[in-house]
Amino acid sequence: MLSVIIPSRNMPSWPFLQKTINSIFENAVGDIEVIVILDGYTPDPFLKENSKLTIIQRNKVHGMRRGVNDAVAIAKGEYIMKCDDHCMFSPRFDEVLKKNIKPNWLVVPVRYTLTDEWIIKRHYTCYEYAAYPYKNSLCIGLYAKKWYGEHGDDPTNSGFNQYYFRERQLKHIPIDEIMIIQGSCWFTTKQHFINIEGLFDYESMYQEPQELSLKTWLSGGKVMVNKNAWYGHMYKSDKPRAKGHHRGYELTVAEMRAIERYGTWYWMNDQWPLATRKIKWFAEHFWPIPGWPENWEEEKIKFEEKYNVCYL
Repeated sequence: MLSVIIPSRNMPSWPFLQKTINSIFENAVGDIEVIVILDGYTPDPFLKENSKLTIIQRNKVHGMRRGVNDAVAIAKGEYIMKCDDHCMFSPRFDEVLKKNIKPNWLVVPVRYTLTDEWIIKRHYTCYEYAAYPYKNSLCIGLYAKKWYGEHGDDPTNSGFNQYYFRERQLKHIPIDEIMIIQGSCWFTTKQHFINIEGLFDYESMYQEPQELSLKTWLSGGKVMVNKNAWYGHMYKSDKPRAKGHHRGYELTVAEMRAIERYGTWYWMNDQWPLATRKIKWFAEHFWPIPGWPENWEEEKIKFEEKYNVCYL
């Protein structure tokens, strides 16, 4: 069985959660259940009844991490997939993902952009990298950034061909290693999620995509993209032009910066006790990485000394 987990923290008028659930049930072909966490709100109209749908209703906000962990704890499936509450899925996605996975893999389908009209845009994204975190005193964190083509993230050499260069260059590899996930959808075995301690159960820890990607790689597993399946993800924004389709889970700028600083220190200094690989191995495995200096280890030490980075 596949257990699909959907954390949802949005306004009561949010229109896309039911569409996401419908897309999952319409396109899955194997044994499946969907677990929705309504984190501090009630949809209006309420979700349609389905014998394969379980709803965890929270009267107050508990946070995305706790919601996912709680849902995994009751999940009946050997496999789990987490997705945002504004996603569309390809036909037979569950069968395709289950067919090509190993016990300690974290897998994502290719990602398309989904519009407000529930239409998939033409071109997909597979390859992203972890940004070098020591850019300035803010310590921006190991954010997932689009892996551009041969010219890198160069404004004078950007555009369509540059943006999708790596996807076209590696299109002959159907299942490939990736450095880091974007976070709106991921698929793994329930046992692997348990083995890597799930998600740290406090919202002050590092972002979900970085945590799951690093835990998987550093524990001896692999993070993979399966290009035989796809999903569409609706881009969220906090800006007025987003027509009210804003992010459900929000942090202040101060909270974000604190999380970035702590998470960067935690992973870049090999603090996770279950790791069997070092962060140096991780960097070398994907080298060269855009934006990472050749002497990144020396630069890291200089940065931490300069800004007195110590969270012990």
